[in-house]
Amino acid sequence: MNILLYIAIAGIFVILGILLDRLVTINAKKEHIEIKKQAFTDQLTGKGNRHKFVEDIERMISKNKKFAVCFMDLDGFKNINDTMGHDAGDLLLIELGKKLEENLPKTSESYRLGGDEFAILMQNVSTVEEITKQLDKLKKGLTDPVIIDGVKIVLEYSLGIAIYPTDAKNRSELMTYADDAMYYIKEHGKNDYYFHNDVLKAKLENKKKLELGLKEGVANNEFEVEYIPRIDLSNENICMEAKVVWVHPVLGRLEEEFFIKQAEEIGVISYIDEYVINKACEKISSFISSGTSNIKMFINIANLHVKRNDFIEKIAMIIKKYELPKGALELCFSQRLELKYLSSYKNFVVKMKEIGVNVSMSNLELRLDTLKTFKEIEIDSIKLDAGYEGKSSSFNNSILLDIIKVCKDLDYIVEIVGIEDKSQLAKVLYGGADYIQGKYLFTTLDDKGVDNYVQNFTTISEKVNKVINEVKK
Repeated sequence: MNILLYIAIAGIFVILGILLDRLVTINAKKEHIEIKKQAFTDQLTGKGNRHKFVEDIERMISKNKKFAVCFMDLDGFKNINDTMGHDAGDLLLIELGKKLEENLPKTSESYRLGGDEFAILMQNVSTVEEITKQLDKLKKGLTDPVIIDGVKIVLEYSLGIAIYPTDAKNRSELMTYADDAMYYIKEHGKNDYYFHNDVLKAKLENKKKLELGLKEGVANNEFEVEYIPRIDLSNENICMEAKVVWVHPVLGRLEEEFFIKQAEEIGVISYIDEYVINKACEKISSFISSGTSNIKMFINIANLHVKRNDFIEKIAMIIKKYELPKGALELCFSQRLELKYLSSYKNFVVKMKEIGVNVSMSNLELRLDTLKTFKEIEIDSIKLDAGYEGKSSSFNNSILLDIIKVCKDLDYIVEIVGIEDKSQLAKVLYGGADYIQGKYLFTTLDDKGVDNYVQNFTTISEKVNKVINEVKK
């Protein structure tokens, strides 16, 4: 009897052990599933993350059925973060996730890749028309404003599409092409979508060749500095703008507008700007050594340098090396002011003034509030383009003369560049510009040409003043 009891109890323990093992296994599996779910889920929006996106693309490729990859990001999201705060930005991203869910069919899956970058995988699509139909429905759904902290915000976006297997047959190329298409529409209109195509592919291949060439150009010292005379209407200084040209081994002489943007994107702009500054300062020093001391040189630089302490140190070393007098060099930021780096801009301007270097801004946005912000960072000069016609600005569609007047009222030195004809010259002279520059007055000079310009400045200046006086009449 006791033996049977012992056997029964032992059996119960065995069964309990088996059940316990199964329970542990089930819990372990649940925990594993939960960990995997967390690893593949964006914690803010609850949507799949980049890891899930990549895994799903590979899975869909293995099925060998047509599908579309879409890359998407919000236009102006940075501005919302800067003006309303990151909490508001997070709420906006959550709302976008909901709208994607509401306006896409169940056969399409959306993901948040990070920041304001989202992605969409469209399954069961056999034609471009079907993809377009889905995207048009999404676009319509995003027109309803989102209310964040009482502020109505319309979600505007840029979206690029690549199709498997039409555009590419592997994940890497699909993602690259969709991303390229997204950036293309971002640069050419925004708040829309764009399909990858052969024309875009050719443009991007040319861009990659250009970027590779730039890196080789830096390694092979293929850059030169040229100069455009600039007239100081107070007749105090002999002025010129130093600019870089790329002497390409195949394409020949390329002006900076053809490669500066790419130089910034691939990170060689630091080398180029430092090279130009060094060469220009060397040129100033040579003029001073030859007995001409009233030289002023203007140089455009990329805004990113305000975040580089080493750049400030290098400028200081160059100024000391060539023993340049105060005011002989002026650096001009060539891009829009980035408000979140306002303190960095101010620090840069202060440091430059300490070593006798002036700093100016190109007022690309032509906005009154921007001009006032420049005062906060102690900018003294504004550079404007003579070709501006007032088509879109916060000056109520006023013309260039009104903008010059506002600049002068705010006590700025006004520099006008890009003067191409007599009427533009007359306009800026009437407006009260302090410095003028353009093809109507002077063409670009090479190294020897600028030496000749300085040596014969008195004669040249008389001729230019004659032209200016005739225009004033």
